[in-house]
Amino acid sequence: MSLNGFDVASYQAGMDVSTTAGDFVLVKATEGTNYKNPAFGGHAKQTLSAGKKLGVYHFIRNDSDIKKQANYFLAAVKPYIGRAILVLDFENTTGSTIQNQAGVGLAKQWLDYVYQQTGVRPVLYTGVSCENSLDWSSVANANYGLWIAQYNNYDAIVGYHPRDLYGSLKHWKAAMMFQYTSNGHLDGWANGVDLDVFYGDKTAWDRYAKATKSGKPTSKPKPAGPMWVKEKKTYTLKTAVKLRTGASTASSVIAVLPAGSTVKTDQAIIQGGYRWVRQPRSNGYGYFVTGPATDTLAYVKASVDHTYYTVKTGDSWWAIATKFGLSLNVLAQLNGKTTSSIIHPGDKLIIK
Repeated sequence: MSLNGFDVASYQAGMDVSTTAGDFVLVKATEGTNYKNPAFGGHAKQTLSAGKKLGVYHFIRNDSDIKKQANYFLAAVKPYIGRAILVLDFENTTGSTIQNQAGVGLAKQWLDYVYQQTGVRPVLYTGVSCENSLDWSSVANANYGLWIAQYNNYDAIVGYHPRDLYGSLKHWKAAMMFQYTSNGHLDGWANGVDLDVFYGDKTAWDRYAKATKSGKPTSKPKPAGPMWVKEKKTYTLKTAVKLRTGASTASSVIAVLPAGSTVKTDQAIIQGGYRWVRQPRSNGYGYFVTGPATDTLAYVKASVDHTYYTVKTGDSWWAIATKFGLSLNVLAQLNGKTTSSIIHPGDKLIIK
């Protein structure tokens, strides 16, 4: 079970969130110690009046006292404590570079103080790269939930179309919510908006919103794992690689592709410590490694420009391969064919 919703700030001041499709709305309340979203009160009331679930968030800064920031937030959201999920937004902004290890400590202070004052365990919002690159173990081990953000691109998404996370989390076993685009389009609002999916039902949402001694709500978060992404690329192998039946070193070997081979792919994924790509084949797919996760293109180079040869009367695969110092198999693979394929005068073949 999951819920679909969106988050808003002052940029969406004219939106009527009560009539915009969604199960929940997350509303920016405050930032630092001297900014309150002017649309906060209206959007929060619209959300609850429409029977939607509410979340409220504070944008943390590193240029003002953390306890004062927390108190400023709590004063603004006081009418909604116990009815709304409380969130800390952890992002860099003008005058505040907080996405560093010292910033993690500041975030932990804010989360702990809000939990101490309300009995509600707040949630952290940040991006995948930030979660992966900084040590969040103190926050994750304290059972603060994670709302994770990641955009594969900025293409418009019409309506709710949640996807899986590309890559994986380092410190949390799972995210409780995922912001998957900043350019979502919903009926009732002409501009792009952030779209989110919550991994739980309305009861699970309420557990995050209400005070609890045990802290961590018992929703069923969706494990974050690697996801295949589309890519249409042509790679030239720097070294021989094994083409396998699956994206695992335990999968059976179909063939060993020699150095110099050119292979077209349609999808890619990072898992098991390697970057894998998928090659469409006549009877299915083959999979091979382009490099370890630390150097994802160690074994290949992306082909951009090709040199072509126009087949003449009397030419054969052997004659053309010999002319350009290629093996028969390499020449055929460069062109997505086999040595038994028929070539005709006028055909253009890739020779490098």
